[in-house]
Amino acid sequence: MAGQDQVSISHHHSTEEEDAFTTRLASLGYEIAVLNGTGVILPPLCDVPAGPFLMGSDSVHDEQAYDEEKPQHWMTLPAFRIARFPVTVAEYARFVRASGHAEPTSISNRPTWQQQRERPDHPVVNVTWHDAAAYAAWLASLTGEPWRLPSEAEWEKAARWDGTARIFPWGDEFDLERCNTDEGGMGTTTPVGAYPSGASPCGAQDMAGNAWEWTGSTFEPYPYNADDERESADSSELCVLRGGSWLSADTIARTACRGHFPPGSANGYSGFRLTRSVSGS
Repeated sequence: MAGQDQVSISHHHSTEEEDAFTTRLASLGYEIAVLNGTGVILPPLCDVPAGPFLMGSDSVHDEQAYDEEKPQHWMTLPAFRIARFPVTVAEYARFVRASGHAEPTSISNRPTWQQQRERPDHPVVNVTWHDAAAYAAWLASLTGEPWRLPSEAEWEKAARWDGTARIFPWGDEFDLERCNTDEGGMGTTTPVGAYPSGASPCGAQDMAGNAWEWTGSTFEPYPYNADDERESADSSELCVLRGGSWLSADTIARTACRGHFPPGSANGYSGFRLTRSVSGS
């Protein structure tokens, strides 16, 4: 992992947050690190190479495509690394404890923060766009590495591109055995990595269903243009979420589907994942 020489790996479990670092998370590639005296959990990453990809949808290829996903168009991105899984409760709990940031909540307050804490390997939910951006900034400041929310374009490339634009991370046909959506009847989030057969071409998991994921982009029409301020770092406009959730139908879990909420909204089916630029790309 880049920056490893600045990271002290710890296997000492003392606080409640450290106890939440389960054997299962370790088996998935997460690491506990102590950075300037603060304990954090670092996620495993997937490499996404530089180059072009087809973004958006073509109704000829995908009959379920929404108008806001059109026109399909080419985008070229530099190389980046994206977290293999969405940010978990265990990771976010350390941020809350160390920074004093407010605990996740929502109008309905379901699940409560205590209920979330009982499921440390689930994606954290009830977080706003501002919460997600604050977490990324906190981790970046501790590690000295450029952690951030993925842009909408980065998220989509990581979710679907292998030389063709897959409709779902695993291919063009929906399969309820590969993701946590409404069709599976779970009725709530599931542990990250519970659907390894649903991995995207780069190896990222849970990119269809489980929890919506905030991106660093505001909701603007296509074609996508990274220079039109849609990748604002302090958004007050509608922000894009991707991937659908446990509450979503298969149509919403498609890799090109674009969700959008006000940045201050929080609910029991929305979380986020992180990405990191690659030096020199």
